[in-house]
Amino acid sequence: MNIRLIMLSGFLTLLISGLLPSYAFEITEPPVTLRTAVNGLSLGKAQRNGQWVCLSFYGIDFPSINLYNAGTPWVNGLDVSTASIPYVTGSVWNGKSIFKTTVSKKERRFKGNGLPNHKTGIYPVQEGTPAYKWYAAAPGGPPYSSAAAIPIARYDLDIKVPRNPTYSEQPYCMNSLVTGVSTQTHAVWHANLAYGNTWVDPAAAFPNDECWGHPFNKEYHYHGYSWKCMPNQGGPNTHSPLYGYAMDGFGIYGPRGDNGVLLTNDDLDECHGHTGQIVWDGKLTTMYHYHLNSEYPYGPGCYRGKPSNFNALKPHLHGYSPEKAAMFPPREPPQGGIVH
Repeated sequence: MNIRLIMLSGFLTLLISGLLPSYAFEITEPPVTLRTAVNGLSLGKAQRNGQWVCLSFYGIDFPSINLYNAGTPWVNGLDVSTASIPYVTGSVWNGKSIFKTTVSKKERRFKGNGLPNHKTGIYPVQEGTPAYKWYAAAPGGPPYSSAAAIPIARYDLDIKVPRNPTYSEQPYCMNSLVTGVSTQTHAVWHANLAYGNTWVDPAAAFPNDECWGHPFNKEYHYHGYSWKCMPNQGGPNTHSPLYGYAMDGFGIYGPRGDNGVLLTNDDLDECHGHTGQIVWDGKLTTMYHYHLNSEYPYGPGCYRGKPSNFNALKPHLHGYSPEKAAMFPPREPPQGGIVH
């Protein structure tokens, strides 16, 4: 029998028997599909396809928290259709972006006003636009009536990381909401968790703008690698360039590895990185680094170096408050849910 027919026959047998999911994921650039977190994903340990969070806000025991399926119309199983998301519309400048990198013998310091150097969607989200109902249903925190009312504003961005980070076999957990800073765009990345009546992946649960960013507490940040708005994404046949730095000082690069190959989570370790040849401080160097890609957690999931801590504004967790949490009973893992 033709080998292709044998393979097809085997695939159909697995599909019919229920051993393979009915949804499919194919990594592409730009991404047509994202792969979200599995239902019941624990935030309490370092693991591939996950993130390890140890924030200390509101007295929450983050190691005991799980993420659940967002249940939004643009999610099918683990697949997030990027074409179906009701993005925050508009294309506006939010003011002059100020950003400066200072390098000393021991550290890099990134200081600025937090405004991205590219246009964003219109925030506050405009009533009548496709994304409005999703934001209007989410709490904004005082003084905002809902998340729809939150603007993008300046804040004091001042991050210091090691210039020459030291690799650790034992990973470190994410100890601040900000997980990295983009030196290409002057904005930050946040941990990929958000609160509704359960904890969810914000890329699957909440419309961002088309740069894959939005504000919370006025702080504009990303929940993905912003494939439309990074000014230098590199060529299709080469390793992605540096996009920015994680809070431990290691570099964050785009989705392509050696020879331009698009990287899946299977190519990366539990912190969403690996050791390979990169351009570091202008020189070709073999060292550990992170990659952004289309699979949850989309960027660093833990740290391979000892992290700095940075929270620009008062602690905020994408809609969480003790008052809102008290409105909902604790949620048990759903029947049939997969703990990862």
